[in-house]
Amino acid sequence: MAKRLGLGGGLGARYGRFPRRQYVEIVSGLRAKHECPRCKFRTVKRWSVGVWLCRKCGFRFAGGAYTPVTKLGQIAARATRGQMSPSTLSTELDGLRGGARVAVQAPAPKRTRTRRKKAAEPVETPKEEPRPDEADEAQVS
Repeated sequence: MAKRLGLGGGLGARYGRFPRRQYVEIVSGLRAKHECPRCKFRTVKRWSVGVWLCRKCGFRFAGGAYTPVTKLGQIAARATRGQMSPSTLSTELDGLRGGARVAVQAPAPKRTRTRRKKAAEPVETPKEEPRPDEADEAQVS
């Protein structure tokens, strides 16, 4: 039996050709060095799942599980910077789903709240009582 080499070699003859090839592509991309978004050197390595660290400048940032930058992350960054119109954004997101249509949910009808009117009560106006200072002045004169 021939000895298999490389990342997929440990799987042997199991799982089929395409899953082994996908595994090799993902793991080799994961272990490669990537470009740092801050210092632009190729020194970024994966710190943990979704966390990437530049070994040169110490910049730690969030990214994808297997790559530091995902396609959805790029679209979100452009959208937050205001560089895309809503129609372009929806087109790109549809393309990301692979053309799969998502059922559009109609917004729920807005329920308006009505307040009950209170029964009209007679409003009593308070009578003004003279202040003690004015009462003393009225008695003096």
